[in-house]
Amino acid sequence: MKYVQLLWTLSGSEWMDLSGSATATFLRVLSAVALASLWTIPVGVMIGRDPRWSRVFQPIIQMAASFPAPMIFPVVVGGMLMFGVGLGMSSVLLLLLGTQWYILFNVIAGASAIPRDLWEVSRLARLGWRHRWQKLILPAIFPSLLTGWITAMGGAWNASIVAEYMKYRGRTLTTTGLGAAISQATERGDFHVLAAAVGIMAVTVVGFNRIVWRPLSHRAQTRFTLNT
Repeated sequence: MKYVQLLWTLSGSEWMDLSGSATATFLRVLSAVALASLWTIPVGVMIGRDPRWSRVFQPIIQMAASFPAPMIFPVVVGGMLMFGVGLGMSSVLLLLLGTQWYILFNVIAGASAIPRDLWEVSRLARLGWRHRWQKLILPAIFPSLLTGWITAMGGAWNASIVAEYMKYRGRTLTTTGLGAAISQATERGDFHVLAAAVGIMAVTVVGFNRIVWRPLSHRAQTRFTLNT
């Protein structure tokens, strides 16, 4: 009941601002996951298909993933500012740094699970790299890749609170986004804005899970599974 009372105090303009902020953060989250996928999918498959590479690179990747990404956020932002890139674009890179490992780990696991017989059959059939990716690799790793996407997207939403609003060399850097709205509302003690922003983030995440991830998960379980 108290939560509803807090939401009731928001004006129409505040709701509009939060809606625009949610849209901005949503686009950044999608961009970060897409950019992370561009390198994690081919690299993950390359590592996962070769046990020797997996033994060498897995510990290195685990060490890199265990390092707290927010600790290097100021360094990354400082470098981007030197090139005239504001926090609006820099925050996409910050989200990517914190979420790319989820995708990479799951792709490696998916590629590792592909039976060696299937790799050999694709080689004997002399499939080109494009057909090999279409007919074997992508269908085989899709369930694991989907898990990585879901986890990465959830992590990116959480990381937006730090990536869209930060202190840098005595300055406050901020950009339009739901994460920034949550950080600013917390700093000012605007609990009605904070309650609304957190609620919008939760509804957006749950809604995307219901509309997009759930159907894809069902498809992955019924069509793209190696278990028979």
